[in-house]
Amino acid sequence: MIRRLLTLAAGATLACAGALAVAAPAQAAVVDVPFGPVSIGDYCHSRYASSWIGFYEAGGLRCYTGSGGPPQYVGPGDPYLACKYLTPDVVMSAFRGPYDSLVCRVVR
Repeated sequence: MIRRLLTLAAGATLACAGALAVAAPAQAAVVDVPFGPVSIGDYCHSRYASSWIGFYEAGGLRCYTGSGGPPQYVGPGDPYLACKYLTPDVVMSAFRGPYDSLVCRVVR
């Protein structure tokens, strides 16, 4: 009888300890991450070898190159794909920020 009681008590103790050891899952946070022209240029350079800078203008994400003179338009870019290229976080959306920046809404 005492053996059964001790076994039952030990089992209950282990069950309680196991329940306490389970941690609650971490909460994900939605964060806006801004990227400027040089960072956008990293993405643009992966698409167009001559491109070194990019802006998210009213017409969309645009890649430029320049060699001492004014920047020359090279081609378009995709804002969502730029965010995927620039951040390892889960990308929810991409939108235009102040001063033609790219803002990536991500889950961390």
